Amino acid sequence: MNQLKIPYISTSDFNTPDTLLHAMQQLERQQIAINPWPEFTSDTRADFFIAHNTQAILLKYQVEERYLIANESTNGNIHNDSCVEFFIAFNDDSSYYNLEFNCLGATKIGYGSERGGRELLPAAAIGKMSFASRIHSGLFRQEEGFSWEIVLVIPNDIFIHHDIRSFDLLKARGNFYKCGDGLPQPHFLTWNRITGGAPDFHRTDCFGALEFGPRTA
Repeated sequence: MNQLKIPYISTSDFNTPDTLLHAMQQLERQQIAINPWPEFTSDTRADFFIAHNTQAILLKYQVEERYLIANESTNGNIHNDSCVEFFIAFNDDSSYYNLEFNCLGATKIGYGSERGGRELLPAAAIGKMSFASRIHSGLFRQEEGFSWEIVLVIPNDIFIHHDIRSFDLLKARGNFYKCGDGLPQPHFLTWNRITGGAPDFHRTDCFGALEFGPRTA
């Protein structure tokens, strides 16, 4: 099982998500490189960088892929687009949040204890997030493709079923994903390994350990 310590960073000098795009590049890069379902072959590459400022999770993804699709809107079928995902369960809770983002920042957030019957967060709550994204087209491994990045500021009050006053020293479980169910080259990549069955990201038994670091002066 992967274990990830999420560092604290001060964001007092970064007033917008766009300014965080470069700042977060200094953090440790984490790969979303496991393909648990090899029947879905892909040359997609995905990495993420993560930190917190006690009041928000700061999450940046970098992606290279052959195809790019962004058709969905808030709480739509984001997984069919060029999509990155972050699932998190706080402490020992059996319920968890699934946060899904396409390359343009369209977002879906659900909550529940299993794949079915998930409660979608209201659009007003999702609107509290901020993000910045960039998309580049050009040569990709000697073929046409795309590279894109997105940085997300996810405030603590997004997690409406928990009273999170601070992420300082908080413990959680989770996983990070890259997918594109509706792309010409469907793929399902994970940070922590998932075993067996058909593609399914809602496997809390395959979550890795997340530990938020202490605030520093």
